[in-house]
Amino acid sequence: MYDRALQGLVKLALEPEWEALFEPNSYGFRPGRSCQDAIGAIFLAINKKAKYVLDADIAKCFDRINHEQLLRKLNTYPTLRKQILAWLKAGVMDGKELFPTSEGTPQGGVISPLLANIALHGMENEINKLADTFDMKRPDGTQLSKRDKRQSVSLIRYADDFVILHEDITIVQRCQEFISEWLKDMGLELKPSKTRLAHTLEEYNQEKPGFDFLGFNIRQFKAGKYTSGKVRGKLLGFKTIITPSKKSQKRHYKKVAETIEKHKGQSQAVLIRHLNPIIRGWCNYFSTVVSQKVFERLKNLTYWKLIKWGTKRHRNKGRKWIFPKYFQKIGDNNWVFATKQEGKNPMRLL
Repeated sequence: MYDRALQGLVKLALEPEWEALFEPNSYGFRPGRSCQDAIGAIFLAINKKAKYVLDADIAKCFDRINHEQLLRKLNTYPTLRKQILAWLKAGVMDGKELFPTSEGTPQGGVISPLLANIALHGMENEINKLADTFDMKRPDGTQLSKRDKRQSVSLIRYADDFVILHEDITIVQRCQEFISEWLKDMGLELKPSKTRLAHTLEEYNQEKPGFDFLGFNIRQFKAGKYTSGKVRGKLLGFKTIITPSKKSQKRHYKKVAETIEKHKGQSQAVLIRHLNPIIRGWCNYFSTVVSQKVFERLKNLTYWKLIKWGTKRHRNKGRKWIFPKYFQKIGDNNWVFATKQEGKNPMRLL
């Protein structure tokens, strides 16, 4: 506990300095920034123009960071440098055996997310410098200004997950090669199984349009003149739609189903008490995007699971007996999964 408190104190000392230096499109583990902010930045980057995307993940980022390179980038005074190095080299206990840590940051450490952000700091700045060398011309054949070239490419990062967006696939591929080389200096590499090239609107290289990022699915759909947006009076021909990803939906439903199964012998009130935080947290996370149909579908699946929960508890009773026992009318809502408590407000499922 003392060591965790000391790490918190060091974080309080280092964070203000680095918050002033961190890049604008870095969102992971930073005060006042969230996953929804990263998704908003992606939406602003593509809502007026369809683009190619590099959806990348850094392999075992927290486990492979080079200590010497991290401390060199940290560039702090000797006493603090020695303390941070001691945390990095402290080792890991597995049972009664101690294993040395020659690379990476301590898992679960208070200061580890900040150190990881420091290690990855500079990616966006380096891509901006690379953008200066792009061969990008206007319709009249003249080169774009450096400012326009930099604005044309977007790198948005959340911890060790990041995307690079541009309308030219060759530029995206060039950025991928550059980032792969840049990461080697920190002892890191891209994870091939989680790194893919795609297009936000069209199928590319047998890959479906769109991509998943932080549990969201970002994709563009072709639209007619009555539903398409406009830029300077011209029709875009598509709409950008962000929804909860299929993987995220399956993961959430699996967790709900496991919770119902785990509490099959408990009372209805106990089950509701355990389900509500899971459902509330998931819905709040995706409340900023197009989620209504997904919410309705998952609600229906959850209610079918709850009906099965009730029939298993009363095997000799039919649904006509089970429904009035576990499902109530509350306000204008019929068949709400809620308890009957005389003289008290019923405890209900969200």
